[in-house]
Amino acid sequence: MRFRLRAAMSFEEFQEKLGEMLDELPEALLEDLNGGVIAEPETGRDDETPGLLVLGQYHCDPHLGRLVVLYYGSFCYLYGPRQDVWLSEMRQTLRHEIRHHIEDRAGVRDLEHEDRERVRRLLEGSE
Repeated sequence: MRFRLRAAMSFEEFQEKLGEMLDELPEALLEDLNGGVIAEPETGRDDETPGLLVLGQYHCDPHLGRLVVLYYGSFCYLYGPRQDVWLSEMRQTLRHEIRHHIEDRAGVRDLEHEDRERVRRLLEGSE
């Protein structure tokens, strides 16, 4: 679903900023991220929690490999024209998803558990 809200940046600028943020990270953190980091123009949805909008996701797929997706449409919907917020949230989301990648490679699921707990609290209205 595409939104016609006033966005802080175009999709092309979003991709460019995302590339710059990737350049800030040590290459070792991106090792085995063979699907790369992708900017998706649509909004992100959580398959397990219908109605929940997500900014980014980490995928480990047998066909596509390991990849990170950031959803431009979600940023448009949540943050509109506030570029300072976009940049902060983009950086935070990218690093969050890279942490999923690192933990996946190490066989650790701590962040997955933290995410599930946060979603549970959101749905209960306690966060």
